[in-house]
Amino acid sequence: MIFEGLKLALVGMLVVFSFLILLVILMYISTLLLKPLTEKEKREAMIKSRKKSSDMVFSIGNGKLIAIISASVAAHQARMQKIRQ
Repeated sequence: MIFEGLKLALVGMLVVFSFLILLVILMYISTLLLKPLTEKEKREAMIKSRKKSSDMVFSIGNGKLIAIISASVAAHQARMQKIRQ
């Protein structure tokens, strides 16, 4: 009776283990099949983000952008001088 229980437990563990191995193999295969699609989406996302950032620079205007950057650099330098003292 104990041996039958151990046998059933062993068969159950082997079934679960083989199912998990099958899942790992299927995930690996799906990764290989879908990798070109994800790389394409990644490239498209990078292009969109670059376009948005370049559009933002041109929409703000060069004079305002320089003023914003200068003010932030001056604020950072003032903060750093306070910390050093």
